[in-house]
Amino acid sequence: MTIWTKRQLLIGFAALVVVSFVVTIAVQWGAADSTKNRNHLYQELLERSGQLNRDLPKLLDRQTRFERAEVSHYGMRFVYRLVGVDRYQHDIESVREQLEPAMRRAFCSSDSLRYYRENADFLAIRYLDRNEAKLFELRFTADDCK
Repeated sequence: MTIWTKRQLLIGFAALVVVSFVVTIAVQWGAADSTKNRNHLYQELLERSGQLNRDLPKLLDRQTRFERAEVSHYGMRFVYRLVGVDRYQHDIESVREQLEPAMRRAFCSSDSLRYYRENADFLAIRYLDRNEAKLFELRFTADDCK
């Protein structure tokens, strides 16, 4: 091997090390930025749930009481109580079939829910009966609006 070949191999190896170092730094920088964005989202969701919960519980209509808002896995959960429904006396699947299309339309078109459509991973709506027993939960994502 000549000095010229050794020098070329050494330069090639040095270039490979530098490129590997730059790629590693870029990947770590992107991962840190992604984590920072997720942490920011979680913090915003916590703030929004706190703001909502200041005015809750609140009767929305004769049948529905908004109990609380909860952050869950980078999404938001609204907990509603159906004050006139008892899970042992009503057809829960029928109640779900009545509510789901209207709640999907509201999620997809309401300005007040735009933040959750555009930023949160999902919006879940949990329904409880008058005794606070879980009836069902609806879950919507931005993909549901396409």
